[in-house]
Amino acid sequence: MSNLRWKIITILTVFVVFFGIGVYPILAARYNLPAPQWLRDKQLKLGLDLKGGVQLVMRVETDDALRVKTEQDSGRLQEELKRRGVPATVTIVDLTTFRAEGVPTGQEAAFRQAAEQEAVDFERSPGAGGSHTFRIRENVALRLREAAVVQARQTIERRVNELGVTEPSIAQQGANQILVQLPGVSDVDRAKQVIG
Repeated sequence: MSNLRWKIITILTVFVVFFGIGVYPILAARYNLPAPQWLRDKQLKLGLDLKGGVQLVMRVETDDALRVKTEQDSGRLQEELKRRGVPATVTIVDLTTFRAEGVPTGQEAAFRQAAEQEAVDFERSPGAGGSHTFRIRENVALRLREAAVVQARQTIERRVNELGVTEPSIAQQGANQILVQLPGVSDVDRAKQVIG
């Protein structure tokens, strides 16, 4: 009987100690009770569901990365053709496509060399009348889209640090969205303004 009593006392003592370490910092902070600093530092971090805060889902414009790549490579190809003396006109068709027109038959080899040098990330399809269509490769488009999302996430992380939020959660959601959770922030407009 004595052995059972000591087991119960030990279990209750351990429970009270752990309960005190887990709950007392919260009560001390709320009711201004005295507590050592090390114990206040150990209090539970409340999330959005308990503390409140801001949750935003940001959409990343990944098409901009494709447009910039298409503009840059088509511009470089136009300059290289001019440098080689190939009288072709390069025009942008859409976000991922541009076309070179008016390539003389006798200068196809020079055109191909320029295209292989300046438009390596694009698939070339020859057409009628000395025209060639360049479409961005699928793996390159995927890489550019992923890089745009990563860059946007890093930018958001830097901006969230300006808000002074203790434990923000910033995570990619889907192919082109970023979920931002800011516990303890109550001013939604300010959060949107800082994040962009």
